[in-house]
Amino acid sequence: MAWFDNLLNHFALYPAHLFALLFVMALSKSTVLISSVLPPASVMLLAGITVSQTSMHPALAWLAVVLGAAAGSVLNYHIGQLMGHARWMTRFTAKHAGKMLRVQHQLQKNGVLVLFTARFLAVLRYIVPLAAGMLRLNAVKVYAVSLLSACVWAALYVGVVTGISAFNLII
Repeated sequence: MAWFDNLLNHFALYPAHLFALLFVMALSKSTVLISSVLPPASVMLLAGITVSQTSMHPALAWLAVVLGAAAGSVLNYHIGQLMGHARWMTRFTAKHAGKMLRVQHQLQKNGVLVLFTARFLAVLRYIVPLAAGMLRLNAVKVYAVSLLSACVWAALYVGVVTGISAFNLII
């Protein structure tokens, strides 16, 4: 456990590194290509926020998670735009065609609501912005909704950790 103590000491001395780590964890949790190969990113993100408690104000941890999550959604949107309706993409998504069609229908019908709520559901977190890009939805709308949902999502994560910490202090 000496390595863990050294890691905690490093982040205590260099909070900017911790900010970058939280950003990268939130970005990877929100990106389709990275999130699928990571261990449970929720656990990683909660652990990172917990570690940040000693050397970083919760508002900075929140900001790092917001920026990473929003950047992940925007990245997925642009990946979707690049993929478009390519032939190789049709073969790739064939096994998930039912999900993609439902997402497409819902995005066209209730774009803002679907984009917002998708942030809170594991697989939809990256499939919905990807589909929004493939459908070429309005980029400004996708950016704004992604930022708003990332703000709420990050507040829940940071709030859970800081709430647990505050609860432990009371007990």
